[in-house]
Amino acid sequence: MSPQADSIALTTQPISDSRPIDLRWPRVEEFLKARSLSPNSQKAYRRELQRFLLWTNNPWSEITTRQIVQYKNHLEASLTDNSVNRALSALKSFFGWLWKAYPDSISHNPTQAVALKKIPLPPAMDLSELEVEALWQAVQMPSSTFQRDTGLLAVLAHGLRAGEVAALNVGDYDGVRLTIRKGKDDSSGTVPLSKAARCQLDAYLEWRRQKGERCHKSKPLFLSHSPIKPGVRLGYQGIYYTIKELGEKAGIRNLTPHRLRHTYATKLLLKGMDSLHARTLTRHKSEANFKRYAKRALAAAAERAFYQALGEEPP
Repeated sequence: MSPQADSIALTTQPISDSRPIDLRWPRVEEFLKARSLSPNSQKAYRRELQRFLLWTNNPWSEITTRQIVQYKNHLEASLTDNSVNRALSALKSFFGWLWKAYPDSISHNPTQAVALKKIPLPPAMDLSELEVEALWQAVQMPSSTFQRDTGLLAVLAHGLRAGEVAALNVGDYDGVRLTIRKGKDDSSGTVPLSKAARCQLDAYLEWRRQKGERCHKSKPLFLSHSPIKPGVRLGYQGIYYTIKELGEKAGIRNLTPHRLRHTYATKLLLKGMDSLHARTLTRHKSEANFKRYAKRALAAAAERAFYQALGEEPP
């Protein structure tokens, strides 16, 4: 691939999800097709790689480590550390692929010697037992969506991401477990449900059947009750706002579906489950990200051991 074939005339349009007029862009599309990414992840990669292309006129084959460092400094002037790391991670992933896919066109990976910013892991944002109890009491309040919201909360309480739940079909539930076919970063797998959760989900599906619906395997597991589009798949936004509203009823500010995932992971470890088994159930690819849950569990275990060593009952 010659520099002429790889270079472009950049547009000055703002960063967006639309495809830029750039002869380097086909390599980005090829990279995205080579990866099994969720729509949200693809959107993020496109945004970050377009941001980089708007910063430099150089073809891919002429990008140097020095330029990556300069770009990092450019980002640091206006973005948070987390945002800088997201941008650099996208570049690292892309150049890692490009170096392997086109070794004759790119002599080295210019991002390899550039480190991400060191950011301490945020603490797990799990809910307390009292908050969980209040949430279940809130979902029991009379509403037209009671059956669905109860089943939805039961599933989210097993650590699934909101996007994974939105993608579930009736056929992904076998009466015992859920099969996640579309997960973040290829984190597909199965999640067994507790007896209570199975009963709640079964009750929701039976309620739909009693209303005359034929619950084929290809039907969405959770349906929208929106007056504009009733009966369509309940999407990410619908799940987000449903949980947010339940949180407000329960007196939990800024509740998100992801806090239920934190609660599930922390709960497994607090109950003494091996971290490898717990991580398998949550389908975390990164062990470092999972450590935030283990930290609280270790602290709780150490506190129990402390009182046990003193021969005292915990206060």
